[in-house]
Parts: sequence; structure tokens; C-alpha cells
Amino acid sequence: MTSAAPFTPRPEPTPLLSLEKITSAYGRIEVLHELALTIAPGETVALVGANGAGKSTLLRVISGLQPANGEIHFDGRNLSRSDTADRVRRGIVQVPEGRQVFAGLSVEDNLMLGAYTRNDKAAIAEDLEKQYQRFPILKDKRRQTAGTLSGGQQQMLAMGRALMGRPRLLLLDEPSMGLAPLIIEQIFDIVCELKAEGITQFVVEQNAAEALAVADRGYVLETGRIVASGKGSALLDNDSVKAAYLGG
Repeated sequence: MTSAAPFTPRPEPTPLLSLEKITSAYGRIEVLHELALTIAPGETVALVGANGAGKSTLLRVISGLQPANGEIHFDGRNLSRSDTADRVRRGIVQVPEGRQVFAGLSVEDNLMLGAYTRNDKAAIAEDLEKQYQRFPILKDKRRQTAGTLSGGQQQMLAMGRALMGRPRLLLLDEPSMGLAPLIIEQIFDIVCELKAEGITQFVVEQNAAEALAVADRGYVLETGRIVASGKGSALLDNDSVKAAYLGG
């Protein structure tokens, strides 16, 4: 009788993004305190928390827009001293809170600005058509100025602009903010589409129910500290999370 081969556990995937002991402050006020998290390639990870918890500050730290102490590793490289432009070139692309489209430029010009680090013209044209397929309303309005779009359409434009950069890590800062429920549903449907395509996403949201429902994993941030983490579905069922963020 032959003995069974020893069980070898499957190794954990190397994180695409790893944050260790991240602290950040505005003046003398420390906003993030010794924060750590990881995101694996292809994961959709949600960060939920109340307004003022430090969620947007953390995204600014990852993007290089906000100074911080600690270690930021992306695809095995230490980016702690890298500037924003370098991080964008490496594939970290953010959809900012409040959309921040260029109101006086056309929809198409806004999308093309998302590809400003690229010079592969044929592939850029192909990606532009992909965004028009993903967001048909943008194709219909491609010659209009972005400032004439509704809030939901501007959110789609901001997402399409980010995708034109072919992100390896897509940072979404409060994508549902200020939008009607039907539009929020459409935005999270797009997040699910991107997840199915294998795009790594970090979704920062006050709307905990929507974010955790689409996330592989989630983190809960309170006053600059991670207080809970786990699978998105498990956090949705967590009594403390329910009471604090889901009205449970």
C-alpha cells in the first residue's frame, strides 16, 4: 500500500499592493495610524467606514498625493518614495471623489487624457471604442463638453478615463457619492464587470452594503485604524458592521 503524498497547502498569492505601518497627518493631526492592508492581483477589495474615517486620505497616500510614513510595495517594488507620475506609469490609476472631470473639454477629450502616458495609438483607439461599448451614453455625447453631463454620466466618464490608462490597480473613491439609487446600481454593475475581467480594484465607499456585496474582501476603517477585515460576505453578516454601517 503506497502512502498518500503529503498535503502541501496552496501558497498565498503575492500581493499586488502591500501597505505596512502607514501613518499620515495633516499638520499635527495624525489621520492614519500604523495601517496595514494587502490587495492580491485580480481582487476587488472594499474599504468602508464613516465620513472622516480617513478613507480618501488612504487613497491619496497610495496615489502619492498625500505624504505618509511606512512602506508601500506595488508589484514587488517599494514605491514609498515614488511620486504620483511614477505610480501612474506603473499602473496605479484613481477615479477621484467628486468625478473631477474637465468640464470645458469634450467627453472624448476627457477620455483621451486618461491615456496621456501612452503612445500606442492603435491600442488607444481600440481602448476608446471599448469605453464607448461599456458606456454607450458617452459615445452618444462624445462631442459635448463634460460639464453638461449628469452626475452619473460624469462618474461613468471618470471611470472610462481611468480605464484608458490600462490600470493594473484601479482606485475608486466614493463612486456612488451623490448619485440616485438607480445610477448607483449601474455603477456597481460596472464594478462587477471589471471584476469579471480580472481588473484589480480598491473601492472606497460609505455605501458599505453595495461595496461589500461586490468585494472579494473588505476592510473597515474607523478613525484611521483598520478595525475589521475579512471576506465581503462575512463582513456583511458581521453584527458590529451591520450595526455601524448597515442599519442592522
